[in-house]
Amino acid sequence: MNLYTSTLLLSAISAALFVIFGIYTQKCKPMMMAFLRSTKAAVVFFGGSALWFLYLLSQLGEADFGQIRHLLIAVFAIAGFLAFFYLNDFLSVRGVCVLILLLGRQFLDSAFMQEPASRLVLVTQTYIWICIALYMGALPYRMRDFFEYIYEKPLRAKILGYIFLACALSLLFSMIFYA
Repeated sequence: MNLYTSTLLLSAISAALFVIFGIYTQKCKPMMMAFLRSTKAAVVFFGGSALWFLYLLSQLGEADFGQIRHLLIAVFAIAGFLAFFYLNDFLSVRGVCVLILLLGRQFLDSAFMQEPASRLVLVTQTYIWICIALYMGALPYRMRDFFEYIYEKPLRAKILGYIFLACALSLLFSMIFYA
């Protein structure tokens, strides 16, 4: 993934979150609350993230756990499978957090050693997402608390949506200086 693609993808994600929180605030509230404990969302997000992580493990070289790579793949595959049965509460939230961390790696790799200083907009927003993902992944019930707080007053959700819009626009603006 190159710097342009990473910036466009993060901008598109921020724009989609603007639509969810800023425009369709009350229509998306039941969907967002149902997402937290959704089995289908857990299969998509946690399952997809687990497969992506296992793929990354399979690509490790000899210097990176090369001798025990297959053992690591087996252990993490079994742990991911068992999570659906023994750790299924808020598994969709954990899956999104793992997805954010894996995407964050791609975004930071694309900005590494690049010349334009405007890439720091992408890097800064990526690190903010990584911090949020680490916190929400460790305490996934906080996502429920956050949604309850945001949707308690519709203006809060709209403000959050417009923050996402500002993030999307700042990313698009920073791309002008990538040349």
